[in-house]
Amino acid sequence: MKIGAICLSLSCMDFTEVLNFVKEIGGETIELCTVEGAHNGTLDLRKMQRSSLLATVKSHGLSITSVAGYNDFTFASDDVELNQQVKKLEWYCELAADLQVGLVRVMSGDFRPDLTKEEMVTNIIRGFKIAVKMAKEYNVVLALENHGLLVNDAPTLIRIVETVADERLRLTLDTGNFCWAGHSLQETDSYFQQVAPYVANVHLKDLVFTDPKKVQFVPLGQGDLDLKMVVAQLAAVGYDGALLCEYEGMGDPKELLQAGAFTREKFMQGLKDGTRQSLTHLKTLFRCN
Repeated sequence: MKIGAICLSLSCMDFTEVLNFVKEIGGETIELCTVEGAHNGTLDLRKMQRSSLLATVKSHGLSITSVAGYNDFTFASDDVELNQQVKKLEWYCELAADLQVGLVRVMSGDFRPDLTKEEMVTNIIRGFKIAVKMAKEYNVVLALENHGLLVNDAPTLIRIVETVADERLRLTLDTGNFCWAGHSLQETDSYFQQVAPYVANVHLKDLVFTDPKKVQFVPLGQGDLDLKMVVAQLAAVGYDGALLCEYEGMGDPKELLQAGAFTREKFMQGLKDGTRQSLTHLKTLFRCN
């Protein structure tokens, strides 16, 4: 397994600075951030620039393991909206193909007040049944993340993947998101085991509970999650993809700003320190070369 970092966590840094930093701390690969304006506008994702982008990443001794895609299939009962979302997702698949990347992290969408969960899950399944056909044209896998509240439990995720029943749809496991969504450590450990055979991409987070229903993300190895067990479970089912550190900082920037405890420089340094600690912990615990 390769180890690396998610660029979204470091999106306040220039892109070249991110590459230098990830390499410096021992990373081998990245998940590419595609948020408009990220990296202070220094990441050009236009089609004519993609070969240059790939060459830049390779020149730093790194690879791109996944592209972060964004979509919302909760609307998929509406044919017009469904087609728009598939078209949106196609841009990420084309980007991945141009960068010689075989995986796009995808979303489901989140709760809508006008629909039941059953209706939304049905729409999501419908959306992905169409999306996987498009993904096949670009030779990429779509990896659905346990993000938000709608699909943040193992039974729902597995139902979606098994109902779509196509090798082009797998999962992105974010180790912090089950607890963030309100599940206990015991439930989360069970979910890790259940989803492991379906995982194609991993975002590694750690956290501590500040009360029974609230969590604070911390650098890997400083929290309550048994990440060594998670990696062992993944290895047992043959997972050989990347382990990507995702550290979001100690606290919400808006809350810190209101409390008078925030400066951009201080927050950026905290992100870098936490990411460095996380990757060091990974190298210490796991043989990932």
